[in-house]
Order: sequence, then C-alpha cells, then structure tokens
Amino acid sequence: MDVLTEILYPAVEEAKGLLETDKLQPTPDSPLFGDGGLDSMGLVRFIVLVEERIEDATDVALTLASDKAMSRRSSPFATLGSLAEYIQECLTEEGYGG
Repeated sequence: MDVLTEILYPAVEEAKGLLETDKLQPTPDSPLFGDGGLDSMGLVRFIVLVEERIEDATDVALTLASDKAMSRRSSPFATLGSLAEYIQECLTEEGYGG
C-alpha cells in the first residue's frame, strides 16, 4: 500500500474543507504541525481523520498519537512523508501486508 497516495493525500483534500485551511498540501514535505502546518487542534482532527481512513482501507485500527510516537527522537508528525513512514511501520507491526 502506498500510504501517501491511498491514505494521506485524500485525507489532506478532505481536511482542507473540514479544517478550512490551505496549509496542508499533498506533498511528502508538507509540514503537519507548527510553522507552515496546522495548529494543535487542527493536527488532532487531521490525525483522527487519518486513523479513520486507515481503518476503512485496511481493517486495522491504529492509534497514531501514542506513547511510541511521542517518545521518538524525531516526530512522525513533522511532515506528510514522516507520517506515511510511521503509518507503514505501524501497519507492518500489526501484520498488515497489503
């Protein structure tokens, strides 16, 4: 599964309407949080949207904002690309191979 094109880019387009923002762009380098990205509430809403899309696409329920994510040296929520890598890692750990 290509997490960027199948999960995150469609979520970005949906979030633009829900969050009334144009800060998110469907590119791997698009910042998610902070300078050039979403505010904290926007990020939370985006993460929930992404979790729902992951479950719809894979039947795997992930909690992305977990202790595992928060304890990392570099945040998986920095860019869409880093989030895609983190999601793929989590799906692999859950045994999803699609």
